[in-house]
Amino acid sequence: MIKDQRSENQPAAESQAPGPKVRRDIATDAAAHALRLLEKVRAATEAQVHKRAAAKQSEAIAPHAIVIGGGVAGLVAARDLRQTGYRVTVLEAADSFGGCVRRTEVDGLLLDAGAESFAVRGGSVANYLDELDLGEAIVQTSGERAWLIHAENDKLLANPLPATALLGIPGTVRTDEVRNIIGRAATVRAAADLITPMSRKWATEKLSLAEVVRSRMGQAVLDELVAPVVNGVYSTDPAQIDIDAAAPGLREAMQKTGSLARAVTALQDSAPAGSRVAGLDGGMYTLIEALTGRLSKAGVLLVRNSPVTSITRDKAAAQPFTVHTLGQELKADRVVIATEAQPALALLNPLLGEVKQIAAENQSNAIALAILVVDKPELDDAPRGSGVLVARNAPVHAKALTHSSAKWPWLGEQSGPGTHVVRLSYGRIGEADELVAGGDDAALIEEAIKDASKILGVQLQPEDVLGSAVSRFSDMVPLQGTAAVERRSQVRAATAEIHGLDVVGAWLAGTGLARVINHARGAVAISAS
Repeated sequence: MIKDQRSENQPAAESQAPGPKVRRDIATDAAAHALRLLEKVRAATEAQVHKRAAAKQSEAIAPHAIVIGGGVAGLVAARDLRQTGYRVTVLEAADSFGGCVRRTEVDGLLLDAGAESFAVRGGSVANYLDELDLGEAIVQTSGERAWLIHAENDKLLANPLPATALLGIPGTVRTDEVRNIIGRAATVRAAADLITPMSRKWATEKLSLAEVVRSRMGQAVLDELVAPVVNGVYSTDPAQIDIDAAAPGLREAMQKTGSLARAVTALQDSAPAGSRVAGLDGGMYTLIEALTGRLSKAGVLLVRNSPVTSITRDKAAAQPFTVHTLGQELKADRVVIATEAQPALALLNPLLGEVKQIAAENQSNAIALAILVVDKPELDDAPRGSGVLVARNAPVHAKALTHSSAKWPWLGEQSGPGTHVVRLSYGRIGEADELVAGGDDAALIEEAIKDASKILGVQLQPEDVLGSAVSRFSDMVPLQGTAAVERRSQVRAATAEIHGLDVVGAWLAGTGLARVINHARGAVAISAS
């Protein structure tokens, strides 16, 4: 986990004579530490106000920006704001920074408990990592294939996913890989895409990924190839994802090539050589460590355990925003809301007035990861490649499994022969799942052991498990559902009228580090230097 901020903001205590030991309450200490840092922010802000009142107009006084939320979006925004001269405070409600990029320790291994990779297409994440001197830490996957688990006549079947697929859409249709999954008749139907004229309306009209796949290649490709991939990657249904958000450039390629399959091939051919995703040596949490380290050195105040309860605004004041947290009132010239959707709207709506209120999602958005470290030499040959996506008709609760120690060579070296790390993903956006929402970690791990046995084709027993962990995410959002698009438009329109207020995060930017980083940087209108 992240190093305690006390070590960076306070001097070491002087040696003292031994005295009676006092039992310390960790929760109380955390809150007290946060209050001390907040008092520091408040005192500095008041000093700035007095300086402004006394300063000549020609003198430059550093404005104060408060970033609410210490996930990737918040930390990226904080860094860019600091680079342009703002005095920056980051307030994080949790005990650690990173948001959906998390780390946990299981059986002595430091493992990603959230995002574990990033898309290489476009190069924006790699470029940002270069800015943080992490370019040399970027690592490729092992190259092991992903597999698909599905059912046929109550029989569980496992097959490699088509090598040429994009989100499960095959670039080459008439292959044994495709036929083994969807059958011969459905493969013939899918091949009709190659000779069916492309509608001109598709150049501009709003289309979901499901509409495009069903129309061009048939229901079987959608249900048995595309849906498992989209559910595993985005935790939602292909009907809820806009084609342009799911696969940028695919619509244009379809118009140029006249075929969905040929469009997929064209996009694959234009992508950089190697894997479509990459990671960091030591895990993606290395990014959070680098960001928080840079911010601390730059003088940004990072305050954990500091939930913000409200924001008020006085347009006539020198510093128009007041941020309320832990009984403190912090003044700011600029505020960036970088939390999940529900807390963000709770802070934003009171600033908008009754007419412009933005409704929150009323659907279930919880997902969970079950992480297992197992002693099972039978997995040394990676019988299911780098991981498995699960079709809905399969008698398995998990929607996906990642064989992390087979996917990432650095982790395979750390875990060693015979020891394996697997991550199972549970829950779909918009669908209630008691196992996910109930909060019973022991029950989830028990289910994960059973599911992993079925998916991997190797029987796991509880005694094979060397350690386990659960990571829960309670406020996930679809990539580009119609309601989500409308809500994002509302947020953009509302914040455009409030000078100095920005709202960032995956719920606005979309899923994936590239979208989150680019959106955060664009929102605060800072160019990388």
